Amino acid sequence: MSSRLTPLFWRLVYNLVAVPLLFFGFHLAALLSRFGIRRFDKVRSGVDGRKMLFADLTAQLQKVKSTGPRFWIHAASMGEYEQARPLLQEIRQRFPTAVRVLTFFSPSAYANINRANIPAEAVSYLPFDSVRSARRFLRLVNPHAALVIRHDFWPNHLWEAKRRGVTLVLADASVSANARSWRHKPLVRHFNRAVLEAFDAICAVSAEASKSLQDLLCYPERLAVTGDTRYDQVLFRTQSKKIETVLPEEWRDGSMLFVAGSTWPSDEEVVLLAFVAARNQLPELRMIIVPHEPTPESLEQLEKRLAEFDLGAVRLSQLTAEREMGREGERENSHRITYSPTHPLTHSPALPLSPSVLLVDRIGILAILYSAGQVAFVGGSFGPGVHSVLEAAVHGVPVLVGPRFRNSPEAVELAANNLLASVANADECQQKLLELFQNSALRQEKGARHREFVLARCGASARVIDLLARHLQSMLQP
Repeated sequence: MSSRLTPLFWRLVYNLVAVPLLFFGFHLAALLSRFGIRRFDKVRSGVDGRKMLFADLTAQLQKVKSTGPRFWIHAASMGEYEQARPLLQEIRQRFPTAVRVLTFFSPSAYANINRANIPAEAVSYLPFDSVRSARRFLRLVNPHAALVIRHDFWPNHLWEAKRRGVTLVLADASVSANARSWRHKPLVRHFNRAVLEAFDAICAVSAEASKSLQDLLCYPERLAVTGDTRYDQVLFRTQSKKIETVLPEEWRDGSMLFVAGSTWPSDEEVVLLAFVAARNQLPELRMIIVPHEPTPESLEQLEKRLAEFDLGAVRLSQLTAEREMGREGERENSHRITYSPTHPLTHSPALPLSPSVLLVDRIGILAILYSAGQVAFVGGSFGPGVHSVLEAAVHGVPVLVGPRFRNSPEAVELAANNLLASVANADECQQKLLELFQNSALRQEKGARHREFVLARCGASARVIDLLARHLQSMLQP
């Protein structure tokens, strides 16, 4: 087939076959959700949330008075949004009058973002990927440039943007190097080539990712290695929120503190056993545990398990409420409270006198909580796959994980640099805890190398926007 006809062929196949199937599938799943099939609730939320999409986006853009360059940034879900944040901030620094329109595909991400802290002038769902919706969306937003994060690229939106002369950049690009990956199958590979051809620049997260991407590109010269913007984001988060705003003073006093973050029940079983065993030799050791899903049911189950180990525990919300009550009492009585064993703040059935475990029942604060600990365990690694090890490493905290960490390229690289400690069971976890807590020099040396690892990889956001600005310059010139 002629190279000139290939993109046209795939556009016809996509719009005559894939788009109708996707449309039917989404709406069927939404209908099944209405009949009580809970697994499709997210799809239903996405379908319902898009009903007023254009009206909501129009209202947001009408409030924007700037006539500066317009940027459309698309992130599939919360993970991609975290990668997009430093790019959004870099755009504002380079283009102070910029109008930034951020879109999401995932309904859970769209519903849970903090609108007050989003570095964008407008936020919206991405419309369904039909030709008509893509044209309507791009007429409304009228972007000069677009940034797509990772791999959530929707063909009709890209093809329509290209037709309109929009500068298109794919940031944080990567693809599996495994030759058996579905992206390397002949038909999928040819389709991806037809879609990726729309991008003016493709920014790979690493040299390895760049090699894997080359086979999917018609124009490999458009490929550049710029790094992963997640490193910029984890560094930014350490500077944007202070630990004293989320953690009471008695839990940031510099004592031996182990932080277990994003834990699943399978992680908790191992970590709790190791923690109890380590406390037999280090009675002053304490732990902050942050469940991946702090639902009422999961918190209650975890509290029962802690009670079985005879561990005194307190929830963060309870501790914060008690301290707030104490401050109110100080103001009302206008004198300093003298703490004693009989004082209700220090001796009550609800709040243990000296809890050894702090159970975090809030979301969105784990990244800063890691800074309070001397050693961290990152969850998911005894379950579906490890979560972000960077959030702990950037604070100079040695990181422990379970055996399932190869889903994370940065975890694999940390392990290759003899930094990440992988434990297979509770006994190994206990040994690592004792090794690090009993040897402060080793702990500090490991922690410093973890932080250096992150800092050495920062700067990807500036490189991506440098590249975008070069492509955009001729368009913005008179």
